Amino acid sequence: MMLEKLNINMIITREIEVKILDINIEYYNNLGFEVYVGDVINIPIELLSSGSHYKILCKCDGCGCEKEVLFKNYLKYGNEFGVYYCRKCSEDKRKKTLKKNYGVEYPLQNIKILNKKNRKKE
Repeated sequence: MMLEKLNINMIITREIEVKILDINIEYYNNLGFEVYVGDVINIPIELLSSGSHYKILCKCDGCGCEKEVLFKNYLKYGNEFGVYYCRKCSEDKRKKTLKKNYGVEYPLQNIKILNKKNRKKE
């Protein structure tokens, strides 16, 4: 994973202690580490695989609160835009975006979407 893809300013955790297992030994050997099953190594978070279950500490772009999230979920949250929002702030941002784009806070408040949903039920 490339450093440019991660919004490194919102990630507080810089290194992770990784235990080498049968399942990840090939990945770390391919990265150039000379490791054996049972070894424990410290690596920069940029080298974690995209499916990693290790927890990292992030800082919310909205309120500044710090939260531990799974690395794979951090990537899943859409951080290609370089931002991270906690649950509360993401809800507020979603409502503002819907209000700006569609004039409603929830999709089912939009008449077109509601009619489309009702047509599918029939």
